[in-house]
Amino acid sequence: LKQAISDLETATGELKAIRDDLNLRIQRDNLEGRSCTNRAREWLSAVQAAEVRTESILGRFMRREQRKRARRRCLSCLGCAEYKLSKKVLGTLKSINDLRQRSEDIETDGGSIQETSMEIPIKSVVGNTTMMERVWELLSKEEEERGIIGIYGPGGVGKTTLMQSINNELITKGHQYDVLIWVTMSREFGECTIQQAVGARLGLSWDEKETGEGRAFKIYRALKQRRFLLLLDDVWEEIDLDKTGVPRPDRENKCKVMFTTRSMALCSKMGAECKLRVDFLEKQYAWELFCGKLGRRDLLESPLIRRHAETIVTKCGGLPLALITLGGAMAHRETEEEWIHASEVLNRFPAEMK
Repeated sequence: LKQAISDLETATGELKAIRDDLNLRIQRDNLEGRSCTNRAREWLSAVQAAEVRTESILGRFMRREQRKRARRRCLSCLGCAEYKLSKKVLGTLKSINDLRQRSEDIETDGGSIQETSMEIPIKSVVGNTTMMERVWELLSKEEEERGIIGIYGPGGVGKTTLMQSINNELITKGHQYDVLIWVTMSREFGECTIQQAVGARLGLSWDEKETGEGRAFKIYRALKQRRFLLLLDDVWEEIDLDKTGVPRPDRENKCKVMFTTRSMALCSKMGAECKLRVDFLEKQYAWELFCGKLGRRDLLESPLIRRHAETIVTKCGGLPLALITLGGAMAHRETEEEWIHASEVLNRFPAEMK
């Protein structure tokens, strides 16, 4: 069994690496104005489900080892449990190997997207009403002197969801901008990423060998007579707008650049005239978000499970990403043992909840 567990951990690690590579390809396609294929989305969903099963199996294996050391169960009981666990390990390992093989035939490019603005699927926004109102004020005519807006805070607190909501509200209700452009950044991407995304949204074309300066000139020429809102999500390093060709916002052009980052210092480096901090959710909103993703009020009718649910929410520390993930994961967990295990998992990974 130990060898099978080791094989499962290795296979899962390799599958995660393949998943990360595929996500990178999808991200690059999006930056070039191309959508993701349904096959790629389905494969990624299957990978996520396999990861959840693996985590559950590893948790059961650890508890089994603890019982063996403590000798709390008879040998025959342990042998029966080991047999059942071995079957689950082998079944999950087969599923993971199948997913690894299927990944070789996955195409990510689902075709071109020509819109200059695009509605983005988002998670529900809980507890950010005041922040939303403040952002709307900054995008209004009365706040034209604040052209660069930085939204910062720890990872997972909802910065991206907040800005996605703004993007979608502008598209749904209408806006005063000629061009609305969304760019997803990351550690690996910089000014070139912005040029590719802006160029794709504006329908610009250039040769692969064209220099950054040449692309910047085309972008500047296309945007200088337009009122634009540029939304940059997940910025990790300082970006020189002049090098990208994006005109700097001012009172005359009435343009805006809004970005999210984990660093307040980066807001200053980027020249943000307004810095907004997105913080952890208060206890009431954290519980509301968790219950919303759980979707099973009947489970919480059990005093024991409700107590464990409250403990889990407390351990998440108001982090929306953790609350959403765990709320969805616990929707089909109906035994007290499973809820106790979820709470123990949080104890083993406290850094991720900070």
